Amino acid sequence: MKKLKRIAAALMSAALACSALTINAGAQETGKHKAVISVEAFTIGCGYVLEPTEVEFNEGDTVDKLFTKALDDNNIAFEASTSSGFYLESIDFPHTENIPSYITDKVISHDEETGEDMLFGEEIDEDYTPESLGQSDYTYFSGWMYTVNAPTAESLSLAMSQYEVHDDDVIRIQFSLDCGSEIGIANLMGMPIYGFHSDFYPVADKTELTRAIARANASENSPQLNALNKMKRTAANLPAAQDEVNGAVNTFNELVRRDIKRGDVNLDGTLSIADAILIQKNIVNIIKFNDIEACVADAGCDENISVADAITVQKIITGIIAS
Repeated sequence: MKKLKRIAAALMSAALACSALTINAGAQETGKHKAVISVEAFTIGCGYVLEPTEVEFNEGDTVDKLFTKALDDNNIAFEASTSSGFYLESIDFPHTENIPSYITDKVISHDEETGEDMLFGEEIDEDYTPESLGQSDYTYFSGWMYTVNAPTAESLSLAMSQYEVHDDDVIRIQFSLDCGSEIGIANLMGMPIYGFHSDFYPVADKTELTRAIARANASENSPQLNALNKMKRTAANLPAAQDEVNGAVNTFNELVRRDIKRGDVNLDGTLSIADAILIQKNIVNIIKFNDIEACVADAGCDENISVADAITVQKIITGIIAS
C-alpha cells in the first residue's frame, strides 16, 4: 500500500507541479497590475515565510513569475526545478517543528481507523536541514502547494507555470504535510481516490483576510495594530471558522473607518476615567468586551487586557504618555 501511495504521489506531483508550458507566455506587456501573495508555514506552527504582500505584475504573467519576483524582492532564496514548467522544491526558512495538535490529532484518528502507518516521523529527506523547508522534510508527502483565491478543482489542476495571474488575485503558497488534507484542498484534488486522507476539517475562505493583511496600515500602539495582529493569528489557525475569519476582517475595517484611539473603550471619542473603569470591570468579569472593544482596551498592545492597560489610559489622560 505504501509503495502504491509513493507511486501515486509521484504521479500527482508530476501532474500538478511540473506539467506543461506556461499559458500565454508570449502575452505583450500592457501595463502594471497588482496581486497579493503570501508564503505560509502554518502547518508546522512557524507562521509566515512571507507575510501577505502586494506585488506588481505584467499582463500574461503566471504564478511562478509573481512568486519569483516576490521572494527576490524580499531576499528570500529558494530552489525550484524548471526543466518542465516550475516545481518549487524548497525555500530558505529557519524553522522548528511545532505541528499544531489539531493536525496531529486528526492524523492519529485517521490512522486508528484505517490501520495504516503513522503519518509523521517516518520519512525525513536525507538532505533535511532546519535552515530550509521543502519536499519530504517532515513526511514523504510534504511539500509546497499553492492556491489562488477560493480554490477550485480546476485551478488546483494547473501548475504554477500555467495559472495566469489577474488583478487582485490572492495567491497563497502553503507548506503541506499531507497532500493538502490539513490546508483544505485534498478533496478538491481528488486525493481520497488515490487512498490518501480526506480534508481533516472544514477550511474557511481566507481570500479577503489575506488581502486585508497585505493592504493594512496600522500605527504603533493602536487598536488597529491589535486588530491586524488578530487577523494574522486567525490566518495561522487553519481550522478557523468562516465567521471568525470574517469577524477579524470586519473588526479591523471598523476600527480604521472610525479612527478609534487606544483606550477609548466606550467609543465616545474622548478618553476619560470611565474608560479605565470599564477595563477594570472587564478584568474582574463584571462586563465582557466585544471584539472592537477588546482591541481598544488592549492599550499596551500585548494581546492581553490587564490592570496595566487601565493605568496606561490614566497616564494618557494626565499627559504622562502620548496617546
